[in-house]
Amino acid sequence: MSSSNPKHYLDADDLNLLVEVLTDAGFYGTTAKADPSGRLDATRFLMTALENGINSREMLTAALVARGDASSGEHLTPAQTKAEAIDRWDDEGGAVSSVAPKSPA
Repeated sequence: MSSSNPKHYLDADDLNLLVEVLTDAGFYGTTAKADPSGRLDATRFLMTALENGINSREMLTAALVARGDASSGEHLTPAQTKAEAIDRWDDEGGAVSSVAPKSPA
């Protein structure tokens, strides 16, 4: 994995890790609707994190989520945007209860 040495080049494992994290965040995949500039910014952010020694999937994912949370919506991942939309829809009464109300006896 990557070291904290800035002259260290990313290897195949690092690149696979980047793709996994970006896919989980909604930047890649069959249902991804991320704009290319947002994906590029997220990739650069993760590459810098790798170069600084953050080299686990969980830590990179947490860093990407924290980046989105701290940006006032500017750097939200597609997965965060989707979750917010679903939460808003649910709060507005969009979700239907799976339990049918009891009829009066």
